[in-house]
Amino acid sequence: MVDLEPRRLALLHELARRRSVTAVAEALHLTPTAVSQQLKVLEREAGTALLTRVGRGVELTDAGEALALAARDLEEARARVEATWDAYRHRVAGAVTLSVYPTAGQALLPGLLRRLAVHPELGLDVVEADMVGDAYADRTDHVDVVLGHRAWVDGRWSDGPARGLVVRDLASEPLDVVAPPGHRLAGLSEVTVADVADETWVGVPVGWPFDRALVAWFAAADRLPRVGHRYTDLRVQEALVAAGHGVALMPRQAVEHAVGGAGDARLVLRPVRPERSRAERPVRRIAALSRPDRAVRVAVATVLDALAAEAAEVPGWDPPG
Repeated sequence: MVDLEPRRLALLHELARRRSVTAVAEALHLTPTAVSQQLKVLEREAGTALLTRVGRGVELTDAGEALALAARDLEEARARVEATWDAYRHRVAGAVTLSVYPTAGQALLPGLLRRLAVHPELGLDVVEADMVGDAYADRTDHVDVVLGHRAWVDGRWSDGPARGLVVRDLASEPLDVVAPPGHRLAGLSEVTVADVADETWVGVPVGWPFDRALVAWFAAADRLPRVGHRYTDLRVQEALVAAGHGVALMPRQAVEHAVGGAGDARLVLRPVRPERSRAERPVRRIAALSRPDRAVRVAVATVLDALAAEAAEVPGWDPPG
């Protein structure tokens, strides 16, 4: 019977996911040399070649791919055993790393920390990361839970880049047209493409979720938006809109200085009216993403439940369905 070391199998599993010895080493805080040596030992244990050199890197052989798949199943099974035992002991303990983008952090973190305070043995390590939609799925290799968002035109998380991950849909947040209080749009109850066809837009970089949302909304009316300014920081967009340099399409809850909000009333928000009947209103879909072997942990599942409960109470967010 072949005796394969579980820790070396875990390295092979990570290599199958990350496709680079250097990436595995960085993720696991090892040296590339140490990773390579352990994989060579695993090959000797398996009695067959698991890796083949390609250029300056390596690729898994067919045997390596098969063993990596089995190693993934082993990791998930071990995680389920630990989760079952923790649940039996009614113990919620351990460290959970959570990646949040800025506006999700503002909306969810205060209440999340309050909910988790009843579990003194659970440690939450929060890191901030904002990125283009599909990159959130890749980040699950580095942390336990990733809060991500993507435009409705990109489909649901489970249909796209998060395939194979545990996806906890949290909310849909409407994207509203943002303008200064004295703007003519302030008198409208809803905004159509015809209402803003000649406006200059303050947007995000090309290809970012809100940019795709704006382009898709205009495309339904056979138009293209005229974007005059692009910034990644929503606060910069707010400042430019307030100063009269254009209008913007922004997440409803993320706008700090809206009329009726907590800040000074220098902006108004108006809902978007879809161009076609039955069409969805522009929204961003917010979800928590995890690898299966991490989501099964009791501590991680507790954080996911707390995130869902907190998201359900955020004003301006709609249920994920």
